[in-house]
Amino acid sequence: MRWCLLSGLLLAQSGRYWDSTFSWRVETQAYGSATSVFGTPVTLQANFFIPDPDTTNSRPVVVLLFGGGYISGSRNDSDITHIARYFAARGYVTATIDYRIGMTSATATEWIRASIRAMHDLKAFIRYLKRSVAVDGNPFGIDTSRIYVGGSSAGAFTALHAAYLTSAQELAMVPQADTSYLAAQGGIEGLSGNPGYSSRFAGVFSLSGAILKSDWIQPGKVPAVIAMHGTGDATVPYKQGLLPFIFLPAEGGYVIDSVAAARGLYHALFTWQGAGHVPYGTQQSVNPTYMQDVENFLRYHFYQWNSHSTSYLAPSTEGEPDPGYYEVWSMDGRFLGKKRVDELSSGAWVLRHRNGAIRRVYRP
Repeated sequence: MRWCLLSGLLLAQSGRYWDSTFSWRVETQAYGSATSVFGTPVTLQANFFIPDPDTTNSRPVVVLLFGGGYISGSRNDSDITHIARYFAARGYVTATIDYRIGMTSATATEWIRASIRAMHDLKAFIRYLKRSVAVDGNPFGIDTSRIYVGGSSAGAFTALHAAYLTSAQELAMVPQADTSYLAAQGGIEGLSGNPGYSSRFAGVFSLSGAILKSDWIQPGKVPAVIAMHGTGDATVPYKQGLLPFIFLPAEGGYVIDSVAAARGLYHALFTWQGAGHVPYGTQQSVNPTYMQDVENFLRYHFYQWNSHSTSYLAPSTEGEPDPGYYEVWSMDGRFLGKKRVDELSSGAWVLRHRNGAIRRVYRP
Protein backbone atom coordinates (compact mmCIF):
# COMPACT_ATOMS: atom_id res chain seq x y z
CA MET A 1 0.00 0.00 0.00
CA ARG A 2 1.29 3.47 -0.83
CA TRP A 3 0.75 6.58 1.23
CA CYS A 4 0.84 10.27 0.44
CA LEU A 5 1.53 12.64 3.29
CA LEU A 6 0.43 16.24 3.44
CA SER A 7 2.33 17.93 6.21
CA GLY A 8 0.72 20.65 8.26
CA LEU A 9 3.13 23.41 9.13
CA LEU A 10 4.86 22.66 12.40
CA LEU A 11 4.07 26.10 13.71
CA ALA A 12 6.43 26.08 16.63
CA GLN A 13 8.56 23.74 18.65
CA SER A 14 7.23 21.76 21.61
CA GLY A 15 3.66 21.61 20.29
CA ARG A 16 2.64 25.25 20.41
CA TYR A 17 -1.01 25.79 19.39
CA TRP A 18 -1.67 22.07 19.96
CA ASP A 19 -0.37 20.97 23.36
CA SER A 20 -0.98 22.54 26.74
CA THR A 21 2.37 24.28 27.17
CA PHE A 22 1.86 27.56 29.02
CA SER A 23 0.59 29.07 32.20
CA TRP A 24 -1.23 32.35 31.74
CA ARG A 25 -2.00 35.61 33.43
CA VAL A 26 -5.31 37.48 33.32
CA GLU A 27 -5.62 41.19 32.58
CA THR A 28 -8.88 43.13 32.50
CA GLN A 29 -8.85 46.14 30.20
CA ALA A 30 -11.44 48.69 29.16
CA TYR A 31 -11.71 48.72 25.39
CA GLY A 32 -14.58 51.08 24.62
CA SER A 33 -17.69 52.85 25.82
CA ALA A 34 -21.28 53.07 24.68
CA THR A 35 -24.81 53.84 25.80
CA SER A 36 -27.15 51.13 27.03
CA VAL A 37 -30.62 50.55 25.65
CA PHE A 38 -31.88 52.41 28.73
CA GLY A 39 -29.70 55.46 28.06
CA THR A 40 -27.02 54.90 30.70
CA PRO A 41 -23.27 54.96 29.95
CA VAL A 42 -21.50 51.61 29.69
CA THR A 43 -17.76 50.96 29.97
CA LEU A 44 -16.89 47.93 27.87
CA GLN A 45 -14.23 45.61 29.28
CA ALA A 46 -12.38 42.47 28.24
CA ASN A 47 -10.63 39.73 30.19
CA PHE A 48 -7.35 38.86 28.46
CA PHE A 49 -5.74 35.47 29.05
CA ILE A 50 -2.09 35.85 28.07
CA PRO A 51 0.45 32.99 27.91
CA ASP A 52 3.08 33.67 30.56
CA PRO A 53 6.00 33.30 30.53
CA ASP A 54 6.22 33.57 26.74
CA THR A 55 8.64 35.59 24.62
CA THR A 56 6.65 35.34 21.37
CA ASN A 57 5.23 38.73 20.37
CA SER A 58 3.17 37.78 17.32
CA ARG A 59 0.48 35.43 18.60
CA PRO A 60 -2.97 34.69 17.18
CA VAL A 61 -5.98 35.95 19.12
CA VAL A 62 -9.17 34.07 20.02
CA VAL A 63 -12.10 36.33 20.96
CA LEU A 64 -15.06 34.78 22.79
CA LEU A 65 -18.57 36.16 23.29
CA PHE A 66 -21.04 34.89 25.88
CA GLY A 67 -24.56 33.66 25.28
CA GLY A 68 -27.81 34.63 26.94
CA GLY A 69 -30.24 35.84 24.30
CA TYR A 70 -29.11 39.47 24.66
CA ILE A 71 -30.74 39.65 28.08
CA SER A 72 -28.20 37.89 30.34
CA GLY A 73 -24.60 36.71 30.49
CA SER A 74 -21.19 38.24 31.02
CA ARG A 75 -17.55 37.98 29.98
CA ASN A 76 -16.98 35.88 33.13
CA ASP A 77 -19.32 33.05 32.10
CA SER A 78 -18.03 29.54 32.73
CA ASP A 79 -18.20 28.15 29.19
CA ILE A 80 -16.31 30.90 27.38
CA THR A 81 -13.82 31.29 30.25
CA HIS A 82 -13.02 27.59 30.03
CA ILE A 83 -12.35 27.87 26.29
CA ALA A 84 -10.24 31.01 26.81
CA ARG A 85 -8.04 29.24 29.36
CA TYR A 86 -7.75 26.15 27.17
CA PHE A 87 -6.32 28.10 24.24
CA ALA A 88 -4.16 30.42 26.35
CA ALA A 89 -2.46 27.27 27.63
CA ARG A 90 -1.66 26.44 23.99
CA GLY A 91 -0.06 29.76 23.16
CA TYR A 92 -2.97 31.89 21.96
CA VAL A 93 -3.85 35.24 23.43
CA THR A 94 -7.53 34.90 24.27
CA ALA A 95 -10.16 37.37 25.38
CA THR A 96 -13.69 37.17 26.73
CA ILE A 97 -15.44 40.47 26.15
CA ASP A 98 -18.35 42.56 27.32
CA TYR A 99 -21.10 43.59 24.98
CA ARG A 100 -24.30 45.44 25.78
CA ILE A 101 -27.32 43.39 26.75
CA GLY A 102 -30.92 44.38 27.40
CA MET A 103 -34.10 44.92 25.41
CA THR A 104 -37.11 47.16 25.95
CA SER A 105 -39.58 44.55 24.68
CA ALA A 106 -39.65 40.92 23.55
CA THR A 107 -40.09 41.54 19.83
CA ALA A 108 -38.13 40.55 16.75
CA THR A 109 -37.30 44.18 15.94
CA GLU A 110 -35.97 44.84 19.43
CA TRP A 111 -33.94 41.61 19.38
CA ILE A 112 -32.30 42.73 16.13
CA ARG A 113 -31.50 46.11 17.68
CA ALA A 114 -29.83 44.31 20.59
CA SER A 115 -27.83 42.19 18.16
CA ILE A 116 -26.69 45.37 16.37
CA ARG A 117 -25.48 46.90 19.64
CA ALA A 118 -23.55 43.72 20.41
CA MET A 119 -22.04 43.67 16.92
CA HIS A 120 -20.93 47.28 17.32
CA ASP A 121 -19.22 46.48 20.62
CA LEU A 122 -17.42 43.50 19.11
CA LYS A 123 -16.22 45.61 16.19
CA ALA A 124 -14.90 48.20 18.65
CA PHE A 125 -12.91 45.45 20.36
CA ILE A 126 -11.35 44.29 17.09
CA ARG A 127 -10.39 47.90 16.39
CA TYR A 128 -8.98 48.15 19.93
CA LEU A 129 -6.69 45.20 19.24
CA LYS A 130 -5.43 46.79 16.05
CA ARG A 131 -4.98 50.17 17.72
CA SER A 132 -2.98 48.51 20.51
CA VAL A 133 -0.47 47.31 17.93
CA ALA A 134 -0.35 50.53 15.90
CA VAL A 135 -0.27 53.03 18.77
CA ASP A 136 0.58 51.29 22.05
CA GLY A 137 3.54 49.12 21.04
CA ASN A 138 1.67 45.80 20.88
CA PRO A 139 1.32 45.22 24.65
CA PHE A 140 -0.47 41.89 24.20
CA GLY A 141 2.07 40.47 21.74
CA ILE A 142 -0.46 39.68 19.00
CA ASP A 143 -0.68 39.21 15.25
CA THR A 144 -3.76 41.11 14.09
CA SER A 145 -3.88 39.18 10.81
CA ARG A 146 -4.85 36.13 12.90
CA ILE A 147 -7.89 37.15 14.93
CA TYR A 148 -10.52 34.40 15.32
CA VAL A 149 -13.91 35.41 16.72
CA GLY A 150 -16.80 33.33 17.95
CA GLY A 151 -19.13 32.62 20.78
CA SER A 152 -21.98 30.70 22.28
CA SER A 153 -25.63 31.15 21.22
CA ALA A 154 -26.24 34.93 21.05
CA GLY A 155 -22.47 35.40 21.11
CA ALA A 156 -22.26 33.28 17.97
CA PHE A 157 -24.99 35.36 16.30
CA THR A 158 -22.95 38.45 17.15
CA ALA A 159 -19.74 37.03 15.70
CA LEU A 160 -21.46 35.83 12.51
CA HIS A 161 -23.16 39.18 11.98
CA ALA A 162 -19.88 41.03 12.53
CA ALA A 163 -18.32 38.74 9.92
CA TYR A 164 -21.00 38.82 7.24
CA LEU A 165 -23.41 41.75 7.72
CA THR A 166 -21.68 44.54 5.82
CA SER A 167 -24.35 47.04 4.74
CA ALA A 168 -27.75 48.51 5.56
CA GLN A 169 -29.00 47.03 2.30
CA GLU A 170 -28.20 43.55 3.58
CA LEU A 171 -29.93 44.24 6.89
CA ALA A 172 -33.02 45.33 4.94
CA MET A 173 -33.31 41.73 3.70
CA VAL A 174 -34.76 40.98 7.16
CA PRO A 175 -38.33 42.38 7.20
CA GLN A 176 -38.35 42.88 10.98
CA ALA A 177 -35.13 44.94 10.95
CA ASP A 178 -35.08 48.69 11.53
CA THR A 179 -32.41 50.10 9.22
CA SER A 180 -32.96 53.61 10.57
CA TYR A 181 -31.79 52.35 13.97
CA LEU A 182 -28.60 51.03 12.39
CA ALA A 183 -27.94 54.44 10.84
CA ALA A 184 -28.61 56.26 14.12
CA GLN A 185 -26.15 54.00 15.94
CA GLY A 186 -23.26 54.73 13.59
CA GLY A 187 -23.94 52.39 10.69
CA ILE A 188 -22.26 49.02 10.37
CA GLU A 189 -19.20 50.01 12.44
CA GLY A 190 -21.03 51.66 15.34
CA LEU A 191 -19.87 54.21 17.89
CA SER A 192 -18.37 52.07 20.66
CA GLY A 193 -14.82 53.33 20.24
CA ASN A 194 -11.45 53.13 18.48
CA PRO A 195 -12.43 54.64 15.13
CA GLY A 196 -9.99 54.65 12.25
CA TYR A 197 -9.04 50.96 12.34
CA SER A 198 -10.44 47.98 10.50
CA SER A 199 -12.83 45.64 12.31
CA ARG A 200 -12.13 42.76 9.93
CA PHE A 201 -10.94 39.42 11.31
CA ALA A 202 -9.69 36.17 9.85
CA GLY A 203 -12.07 33.44 11.00
CA VAL A 204 -15.41 32.99 12.75
CA PHE A 205 -16.78 30.10 14.81
CA SER A 206 -20.32 29.43 15.97
CA LEU A 207 -21.30 27.31 18.99
CA SER A 208 -25.06 26.66 19.00
CA GLY A 209 -25.56 29.85 17.02
CA ALA A 210 -27.13 31.01 13.78
CA ILE A 211 -27.29 33.89 11.32
CA LEU A 212 -30.36 35.85 10.29
CA LYS A 213 -29.58 35.57 6.57
CA SER A 214 -27.18 33.00 5.13
CA ASP A 215 -27.19 35.06 1.91
CA TRP A 216 -24.89 37.45 3.77
CA ILE A 217 -22.15 34.80 3.63
CA GLN A 218 -20.19 35.74 0.54
CA PRO A 219 -16.62 35.55 -0.79
CA GLY A 220 -14.60 38.64 0.01
CA LYS A 221 -15.78 38.78 3.62
CA VAL A 222 -14.40 36.65 6.48
CA PRO A 223 -12.95 33.68 4.57
CA ALA A 224 -13.32 30.91 7.16
CA VAL A 225 -16.38 29.79 9.14
CA ILE A 226 -16.87 26.73 11.31
CA ALA A 227 -19.86 25.68 13.41
CA MET A 228 -20.92 23.20 16.09
CA HIS A 229 -24.63 22.55 16.60
CA GLY A 230 -27.00 19.94 18.02
CA THR A 231 -29.81 18.51 15.91
CA GLY A 232 -32.15 18.66 18.91
CA ASP A 233 -31.64 22.37 19.59
CA ALA A 234 -35.09 23.86 20.32
CA THR A 235 -33.74 27.36 20.99
CA VAL A 236 -31.61 28.07 17.92
CA PRO A 237 -32.44 25.98 14.84
CA TYR A 238 -29.86 23.51 13.56
CA LYS A 239 -31.15 24.10 10.02
CA GLN A 240 -33.86 26.75 9.58
CA GLY A 241 -36.59 27.87 11.93
CA LEU A 242 -38.04 30.56 14.16
CA LEU A 243 -36.39 31.80 17.34
CA PRO A 244 -38.75 31.16 20.29
CA PHE A 245 -41.03 33.93 21.57
CA ILE A 246 -39.95 36.51 18.99
CA PHE A 247 -40.70 34.31 15.93
CA LEU A 248 -37.69 35.57 14.00
CA PRO A 249 -36.38 33.31 11.20
CA ALA A 250 -32.76 32.19 11.60
CA GLU A 251 -30.42 29.75 9.88
CA GLY A 252 -28.22 27.50 11.99
CA GLY A 253 -25.00 25.59 11.70
CA TYR A 254 -26.13 23.18 8.98
CA VAL A 255 -27.22 25.96 6.62
CA ILE A 256 -24.19 28.13 7.42
CA ASP A 257 -21.86 25.27 6.53
CA SER A 258 -23.76 24.39 3.34
CA VAL A 259 -23.70 27.98 2.08
CA ALA A 260 -20.04 28.45 2.97
CA ALA A 261 -19.18 25.26 1.08
CA ALA A 262 -21.13 26.35 -1.99
CA ARG A 263 -19.35 29.72 -2.01
CA GLY A 264 -15.84 28.41 -1.64
CA LEU A 265 -15.07 29.44 1.93
CA TYR A 266 -13.08 27.41 4.43
CA HIS A 267 -15.84 25.63 6.35
CA ALA A 268 -16.56 22.79 8.73
CA LEU A 269 -19.57 21.57 10.71
CA PHE A 270 -19.58 19.42 13.84
CA THR A 271 -23.03 17.96 14.52
CA TRP A 272 -24.15 16.65 17.90
CA GLN A 273 -26.84 14.14 17.00
CA GLY A 274 -29.87 14.65 19.24
CA ALA A 275 -28.20 17.23 21.48
CA GLY A 276 -30.04 20.35 22.55
CA HIS A 277 -28.95 23.94 23.01
CA VAL A 278 -25.42 24.67 24.31
CA PRO A 279 -24.75 21.08 25.46
CA TYR A 280 -21.13 21.94 26.31
CA GLY A 281 -21.97 24.32 29.16
CA THR A 282 -23.80 27.33 30.51
CA GLN A 283 -23.06 30.61 32.20
CA GLN A 284 -22.50 28.71 35.46
CA SER A 285 -20.98 25.35 34.50
CA VAL A 286 -19.28 23.19 31.88
CA ASN A 287 -20.26 19.72 30.64
CA PRO A 288 -16.87 17.98 30.25
CA THR A 289 -18.03 15.44 27.65
CA TYR A 290 -19.38 17.95 25.17
CA MET A 291 -16.74 20.55 26.01
CA GLN A 292 -14.06 18.08 24.95
CA ASP A 293 -15.70 18.05 21.51
CA VAL A 294 -15.46 21.85 21.44
CA GLU A 295 -11.82 21.79 22.48
CA ASN A 296 -10.85 19.21 19.88
CA PHE A 297 -12.83 20.74 17.01
CA LEU A 298 -11.62 24.29 17.59
CA ARG A 299 -8.05 23.19 18.28
CA TYR A 300 -7.85 21.39 14.95
CA HIS A 301 -9.33 24.21 12.88
CA PHE A 302 -7.44 27.00 14.61
CA TYR A 303 -4.29 25.02 13.89
CA GLN A 304 -5.25 24.91 10.21
CA TRP A 305 -5.98 28.63 10.18
CA ASN A 306 -2.52 29.24 11.59
CA SER A 307 -0.92 27.23 8.77
CA HIS A 308 0.23 29.76 6.22
CA SER A 309 1.28 27.06 3.73
CA THR A 310 1.41 23.31 3.23
CA SER A 311 3.54 21.16 0.99
CA TYR A 312 3.27 17.69 -0.46
CA LEU A 313 5.91 15.14 0.45
CA ALA A 314 6.99 12.28 -1.74
CA PRO A 315 5.03 9.04 -1.17
CA SER A 316 6.55 6.76 1.42
CA THR A 317 7.78 3.28 0.79
CA GLU A 318 5.39 0.37 1.27
CA GLY A 319 3.84 0.20 4.72
CA GLU A 320 3.53 2.80 7.44
CA PRO A 321 5.12 6.23 7.06
CA ASP A 322 6.36 5.91 10.65
CA PRO A 323 6.19 3.06 13.14
CA GLY A 324 4.00 3.04 16.21
CA TYR A 325 0.65 4.39 17.30
CA TYR A 326 -0.80 7.81 16.55
CA GLU A 327 -3.54 9.97 17.97
CA VAL A 328 -6.09 9.97 15.14
CA TRP A 329 -8.43 12.86 14.32
CA SER A 330 -11.06 13.15 11.64
CA MET A 331 -10.90 16.13 9.30
CA ASP A 332 -13.77 17.77 11.20
CA GLY A 333 -11.79 17.66 14.42
CA ARG A 334 -13.20 14.55 16.16
CA PHE A 335 -10.69 12.57 18.24
CA LEU A 336 -10.91 8.88 17.28
CA GLY A 337 -8.39 7.37 19.67
CA LYS A 338 -4.95 5.87 19.15
CA LYS A 339 -4.34 3.61 16.16
CA ARG A 340 -1.63 2.20 13.97
CA VAL A 341 -1.65 3.51 10.42
CA ASP A 342 -2.57 0.13 8.97
CA GLU A 343 -5.72 0.15 11.13
CA LEU A 344 -7.14 3.21 9.37
CA SER A 345 -9.90 2.92 6.79
CA SER A 346 -9.84 4.77 3.48
CA GLY A 347 -10.10 8.55 3.73
CA ALA A 348 -8.31 11.57 5.13
CA TRP A 349 -7.01 11.66 8.68
CA VAL A 350 -4.93 13.84 10.95
CA LEU A 351 -2.24 11.92 12.83
CA ARG A 352 -0.24 13.12 15.81
CA HIS A 353 2.87 11.13 16.67
CA ARG A 354 4.10 10.77 20.24
CA ASN A 355 7.02 13.09 19.34
CA GLY A 356 4.51 15.88 18.62
CA ALA A 357 4.72 15.78 14.82
CA ILE A 358 1.37 16.26 13.06
CA ARG A 359 0.56 14.93 9.59
CA ARG A 360 -2.48 14.83 7.36
CA VAL A 361 -2.65 11.42 5.69
CA TYR A 362 -4.74 10.36 2.70
CA ARG A 363 -5.38 6.65 2.30
CA PRO A 364 -6.79 5.46 -1.06
